Amino acid sequence: MALDNIQESVTLTGDSKLEDEVITTFSARVPNDGVGSGISLSIRNKELYDANKLVVRSDQAEFQDIVWDTEDRLSEQAAEEEE
Repeated sequence: MALDNIQESVTLTGDSKLEDEVITTFSARVPNDGVGSGISLSIRNKELYDANKLVVRSDQAEFQDIVWDTEDRLSEQAAEEEE
């Protein structure tokens, strides 16, 4: 028996907040090669979410951009390591 298939990844998390109240939490796992990530959203306060969907969606778009930037950076690093 041998240890095999070890993988590293970056975990990103962020909160969409109104004042001090967390509305939603976003999270993403980006593999070290930058391929195959996805975002999950957890609603922490349904009433605030319903009343502030535009703000939350704007925060989600910003979080998505951060995930894509991370994917691009890791993908470039993986390509450089292969050379």
